[in-house]
Amino acid sequence: MDEPTNKSAMHYTYKAIAGRLLGSESSGVEARKQARVARRLLWLCHVANWPPETTVASRHAVTAFFNENRPATFGLSKGSYAVYRSEILSVLKPDPVRKRRYILNMSGVWRDVHDLTVLADLPPAFRWRCSPLLWFFDERKIAPGEVTEVILMDFYRFSVDVEKLEEHRARRRVKDAARYINLLSNTPEFKNFGFLPIDIKFKNRSIKYDVPAGIADTLLADFDQRVAPWVRGELSNSGETEADYIKRLDDEQPLATISEKKRLWKSGEATKKRKAQARSAGAVANHGFMPTSNRWKDPSIKSARASVSTCVKALYESEGYKIETIEELTDPEIVEAYAAILNARQKGKKHTSSYLSGILTITIGLAKHFLRRPQVDIDEIARIRATYALSRRGIAPRNKEKLQNFTPARIQALIDMPDIIVSNVNREVSRRRASYRASQGTLPRPEDVYDTSLIREVMIALALHIMLARAPRRKNLSGIRLDWIRWRDELATIEIPANVVKKRKEEDGPLAIPLDAVASRLLKGYRDKLRLRVLHPEDPENPYLFPSLPHAGRLRIGAFYDGLPDRLVARIHDIVGVRIHPHLSRHLIGWIWLREDPDKLTSVQKLLGHKNIQTTIDFYADIDESVALGKWQEFLNDRKT
Repeated sequence: MDEPTNKSAMHYTYKAIAGRLLGSESSGVEARKQARVARRLLWLCHVANWPPETTVASRHAVTAFFNENRPATFGLSKGSYAVYRSEILSVLKPDPVRKRRYILNMSGVWRDVHDLTVLADLPPAFRWRCSPLLWFFDERKIAPGEVTEVILMDFYRFSVDVEKLEEHRARRRVKDAARYINLLSNTPEFKNFGFLPIDIKFKNRSIKYDVPAGIADTLLADFDQRVAPWVRGELSNSGETEADYIKRLDDEQPLATISEKKRLWKSGEATKKRKAQARSAGAVANHGFMPTSNRWKDPSIKSARASVSTCVKALYESEGYKIETIEELTDPEIVEAYAAILNARQKGKKHTSSYLSGILTITIGLAKHFLRRPQVDIDEIARIRATYALSRRGIAPRNKEKLQNFTPARIQALIDMPDIIVSNVNREVSRRRASYRASQGTLPRPEDVYDTSLIREVMIALALHIMLARAPRRKNLSGIRLDWIRWRDELATIEIPANVVKKRKEEDGPLAIPLDAVASRLLKGYRDKLRLRVLHPEDPENPYLFPSLPHAGRLRIGAFYDGLPDRLVARIHDIVGVRIHPHLSRHLIGWIWLREDPDKLTSVQKLLGHKNIQTTIDFYADIDESVALGKWQEFLNDRKT
C-alpha cells in the first residue's frame, strides 16, 4: 500500500484499511488474524450499509453502531459480538503519537504553561489531558488572560466537528478544561500568566428551544381555562355549562298554555331529559358545545397542550414574539410564521414527520369550532396546512424501515420469544431450587424461588402472548384488569371494555383477546402463584393483572405497570435484534400477516379492531413494496426450469 504506516487509520476508507491488512507481510497466526479482521471490517460495512470504497473509517461511527444494535440483530452470540467489536476497533485507533505532535507544535507562552504543568504538583489527569487544549490556544494565538467561556465553547465545537469526538466525550473534555483553567488561576506558580476563573455551563440537551423558562405559561393557562373544559364537553366555547344553556333555552321558550294535565306532563323529568338529549344531538353542538362523540380524552388534551407550547417557543426563539392567547395562536399571519419555523427545523432530517401537520390540524380546529373565526381566516389556515401537509398516509417511512428488518427468521424468533423467555425462566428456577437443596437439604416449591426480576420476565412473556393475539394499544395492554378475564374450558379471553378502547363505542361491545392453551396456562399460573408475590403489602387489592412495581423506592398504590410495554420492546430488541417502540408492535402484527398473504386486509382490520377498513388500507396497502416484489420473485422461481 502507498499510504504511510504512521498515519491514523481514521483517514482511510474501510476498503483501504482492509486492503492494508490483507496485504501485510505478516505470516502464520498474525496473518490469519489480520485476514479475519479485514473480513469483519467488510462485514461491518455490509450490515451497516456503508460503501467500503467511499466511506471514511470512523471509530466514533463504529462504536455508535455496536452500541445501537444487539447480537441477535446479526445472529451472533454476545461473546462473538464483543470480539467483532474489539477486533474492528483495534485497527481504528487514533495515531499513538498524537499528543507528542501537540506538544512539539507548541511554542511560546503555551509551551511554558505545558512544561510548568508537568513540573508543578498538579493532579496527574491535568498533566495528561492539557496538551490538546493548550495546542488549541497556541494555534489561535489566544493569551492566557483571554480564555473565556466563549473560547472553551469553540474548543468544544472543534472537538466534535474536527476531531470527531462523541458529544458526551467532548462535553466532558471541555468541563475538564474549565476545571484546569480554574486550577491554574488559583495556583501561585501560574499567577504571572493571568488566568481568570471560568464557569462553563452547557444547555440542557432535553430542551429543544433556547427560550426563558415558563415562556408558554400565559397561553397554557388560557388553554386550560377555556379550551380544555370545551373539548371535554364541560363548557361551551363561551364558558356556559350545558345545564345553564338548556335552562336559558327553556326560559326563552316557555311552554304554551294548555291543560294543567298536559302542562305537568310536558314539564316532567322524562320530557326534560328527552328534550336535553335532542338538543345535545344537534342544537347544543350548534351553540358552542363539543358533541359527545368528538370529546377528547386526557392523553389528547395533553398532546394538544404540548403542541401549543411548541408554537410559542418556536416563534419566540426565532422572532421574539410571544403568543399569549388562543386568539393569537389562530391568527393566520401568526400561524404562517410558526409553521414556517417548525417546517425549517425538520429540513435535513432523513425522514419528515406528520408533527407539523398535526399541530396545524389542532389550530384549524380551534379556529373553526372554538373561536368560530371568519371563513376567510379558516380558508387561510387551511391553505397553510395544505402547504405543509405530507402527501403520504399510513405508517411513517422510518417505521416502515423498522418493519422491513423483520425477516422471516426474525418473525419466527418473535413468535417463539414467549416460549424462549419461559424456558430461560424455568432453567433458572431449576438451578435455584437445586442450589437451595444443596445448601439447606430440602427442595423448595418452584414459586418460592421467584424474585421480582424473574416474575417480571414472566410478565413480559405473558404480555407478548397477548400482543401477538390481538396487538392491543399500549395502555390497554398494561392496564388489563383481573375482572376483564373470562374462562371457558381452561381457555382465557380478555375482554377490554369499549369505553377504554380508542374509537370503540358501547354498541361495538368489548375488544376480545382470546388466548390459546399455552398462553392460558401461563396466565393462570402467573395469576394464582406469582402475581401475589410482587404485590406490595400496602396494595393487596390492586385490580390489575400487571400491578405497579416499586420504582426508585416509590410505589403507586392501585396502579398498573405502565412501564411493561417498554420492557417488552427492549426484550424484543435483545432477542430478535430489532428496535421498535410499543405502538409500532400493533403495525408489526398486521404487517406480519399481510406479508404472508397481502389479501388479508379485512382480516387485519378485525384483528386490530379498526372501525373502518379505510384505516387499515391507509396503513397497510402500501406498507412495503418488497412484499409484492417478493411474491413476484417466488412466482419466477417456481416457473424456472
